[in-house]
Amino acid sequence: MANVLIVDDDPYIRELLIEFLTPYHYTLMAAETLSECLTLLPVGKFDLILLDINLPDGNGLEILPEIRQSASAPEVIIFTAEGSAAGAKTAMDNEAWDYILKPFSEQEILLNIKRALEFRASKKALQARFESIFDRSDIIGTSSKITTCLNLAAQCAKTDTNVLITGPTGTGKELFANTIHKNSNRKNTGLIVVDCAALPEQLVESVLFGNVKGAFTGADAARDGLIKKADGGTLFLDEIGELPLAIQKKFLRVLQERKFKQVGGTKVIASNFRLVSATNRNLDDMAKQNTFRRDLLYRIKTFHIELPALQECREDIKPLTLHYIHKLCEHHGFETKGFKPDFLKMLESYNWPGNIRELITSLEKAILANTDASILYPNYLPQHIRLHHIETSIQNKSENNKIHKKTGSEMNPLSLMLPDALFNPVQSLKQVKKYTAVETEKLYLDHVMRLSKGDLEKACELAGISKSRLYSLLKTHQTLSKY
Repeated sequence: MANVLIVDDDPYIRELLIEFLTPYHYTLMAAETLSECLTLLPVGKFDLILLDINLPDGNGLEILPEIRQSASAPEVIIFTAEGSAAGAKTAMDNEAWDYILKPFSEQEILLNIKRALEFRASKKALQARFESIFDRSDIIGTSSKITTCLNLAAQCAKTDTNVLITGPTGTGKELFANTIHKNSNRKNTGLIVVDCAALPEQLVESVLFGNVKGAFTGADAARDGLIKKADGGTLFLDEIGELPLAIQKKFLRVLQERKFKQVGGTKVIASNFRLVSATNRNLDDMAKQNTFRRDLLYRIKTFHIELPALQECREDIKPLTLHYIHKLCEHHGFETKGFKPDFLKMLESYNWPGNIRELITSLEKAILANTDASILYPNYLPQHIRLHHIETSIQNKSENNKIHKKTGSEMNPLSLMLPDALFNPVQSLKQVKKYTAVETEKLYLDHVMRLSKGDLEKACELAGISKSRLYSLLKTHQTLSKY
């Protein structure tokens, strides 16, 4: 049976939803605040979360990314008494199942829950099937973001749909293109790779479409273009954002008709290829600036896979390191080398602006720094990585010392004055607890933000919470602008 979490501060709504859902034998849990929701999230293995927007400690939309990236990645139905177009867009951008306005009918909410759970069940079954037949052996990593990308690759691999792979340089866009091709029905025919950034501008059309003899100066023989060579297979256009506008227009027609003419030719040639494109540029921005055709963009991104930067998947650094040390040692004819814990710690603390490509290069330099060594030490790594680690360690130590050396009123226990209104007349214990909880939270946040000097990363580290959670709390208490 499905595990369902109800997040709403209104006891009437919670009780109503529990009453609606009890006959269906779901495992039901309830939370009144965002903090309760985030506490239950790692342990509940939820299939579905019914999430209110306006909660005592923040906006439910603020934690949608965290919910969707959690281990169980539950479906989410947003419900609110104060709907807005912006809120609905945020919900949809974060793959919420639906956005429902209060008051809702029993039939409406039950139908949405049923469909959301049916979708989740079919998605899990499809994922299990993909995992059994999808060869991902070339792609290392188990982080949630890489897993999401692999699931998307598995979904589109067996189809002929156009795929656009985006992401920073060095994140493995060509590797994903290869994996999609290898798992496709075209795997027995070639993958034709075209580096659009490396094509000479005056020869782009000839390279792609081919040419007849005498079509231009130097065309001393007829030549098939890469589009023709991709017939029956996959055409991979790397850095497609670099294609000249004139070629974009001609290529759009090829995509529509799968037919073209060679440069200087009159004969119509057919090519049944599957297109996978990649770029590190923002094609939507380019389309707005009229440097990339919007109609072509719509064609190439039927399926879109956005690869994350390595610093967003730090848990993948260790398996990547193990994999590439073995692969590089094998390439250079060495026995696989081990490494000291400090070696890995240094890799994990670095930000990797060049992503996986930079990691591979750095590991190769470390391996070749002492070819006779069986163990890799931190001093074998490139100097800028070692220097970054040292600077970060010095900065962290300095900040910790400052915090520990603080004296006086700033480090004295924080005190909270209770207003007379709570005692004259005497309010219920629940009201007093609610007031003190909110005010204590405000005092604590102010103290943490002052200690961290407004540095959100440092404040998150001190408080032990995520950045989205901290941002939501500061916004709730209307103190965000202070920092």
